[in-house]
Amino acid sequence: MDRLISSSRVLALLSLAHFLLGNPAHSALGITPPQLLPDEAGIVVTEVQSSTPNASRWSVRLVNWTPGAGEPTPVASDISPRFFSLAPGARQIIRAKVRDRGAYHRLIIEQVPDPEAVAQGLAFRFRFSLPIYRQPQEPLALSPNLPSAAGCYPFKNSQSLAVRLVLSKDLLGPNTLLPGESAELCRTAQTAKN
Repeated sequence: MDRLISSSRVLALLSLAHFLLGNPAHSALGITPPQLLPDEAGIVVTEVQSSTPNASRWSVRLVNWTPGAGEPTPVASDISPRFFSLAPGARQIIRAKVRDRGAYHRLIIEQVPDPEAVAQGLAFRFRFSLPIYRQPQEPLALSPNLPSAAGCYPFKNSQSLAVRLVLSKDLLGPNTLLPGESAELCRTAQTAKN
């Protein structure tokens, strides 16, 4: 009996691994638009569409987007809906009001684990973090000017707006930096030769 239970648990894990490897996380929800900008009233709107084969439940929250702050802190906001369910292929419009227009935020959409899957030890869930920018021109495209030798180099966003770093194939680093945020951009010896 234990062997049968173990075998079914292994089969469930293999099925989950096949699902995850064959379907990247971005395929659980189609999100339009994935980058948000508040309107004149401070409201952001996005639409999600399920592409999972089963019904799913989701939660939504608005958090501060602060560099290096660790786990993001939720902010008081009006979100509609705060929780929702999606049938396969179904769509949902999400609205949130940003009260502090001078700060950067992220809209977090998280899958609520199915209680039956949790009971079987499969508490995997999808999580999407959508950036909310302050200005329509954000993020600015910026190509950092760094030495061509291998190594890691400090880089600071000295712009007054968020930037999207346009990195050459031989540079590794973050995609987006907020105003005043610093990061290390690394060029390895192997990629520096190419």
